[in-house]
Amino acid sequence: MQNTANISSEEELLQLRNEGKITEAEYEQLRAAMEMTKKGEAEKGAPEAEGVKWKRKMGKRAFILMLAGFIVPAIGWGITVIIGGVENEPAFAPLERTRTQADSGNTSSLRGDEQSGDRLRGVRERREEGVRQLKQAKQAKQATESKRRWLLALVAVWGFLCVGPEICAFVLGVIAWPDVFGKATVVCLSSIVVLVIVFALLFTA
Repeated sequence: MQNTANISSEEELLQLRNEGKITEAEYEQLRAAMEMTKKGEAEKGAPEAEGVKWKRKMGKRAFILMLAGFIVPAIGWGITVIIGGVENEPAFAPLERTRTQADSGNTSSLRGDEQSGDRLRGVRERREEGVRQLKQAKQAKQATESKRRWLLALVAVWGFLCVGPEICAFVLGVIAWPDVFGKATVVCLSSIVVLVIVFALLFTA
């Protein structure tokens, strides 16, 4: 048995048995002990491999979630801007313009048509037309204000869809920190937060 201390493979053990340096019983005992050692090492390494795979999976999820938190709200904000359009004038401008036109038309008509009943009827009709245009302008203003409220609500929703996934991605990145995807997620989001804070301090100072 003194020659079996440095045996590292089953081939060496078989060679010792063939040379008669160990008996058959000793060979079986040493082979069983060697197999148990290998099995224990394999079982010990299996959880470590599973842990690495799990962290890699979490890191990829964090990275994908971070990208989705940037891309999806950006597309949503773009669609919102396209739907909302760019207004060239305030909502109250048509109302003021219509009121001015109606007042000027009524004033000039009253001065020029005081001697004729038919023309007075025309003045009345133009006045009614002016009132109708004023009502339409008010309705347009209300529709514009309602549209603006909806657009603000959509912007808030897209903002939430941006912040929420980024927080989840940061947490997953911290959990999967040894993984390269987890590190990339945490570093990117941390850098963005730092830049936002710096810009906020610069513009509010």
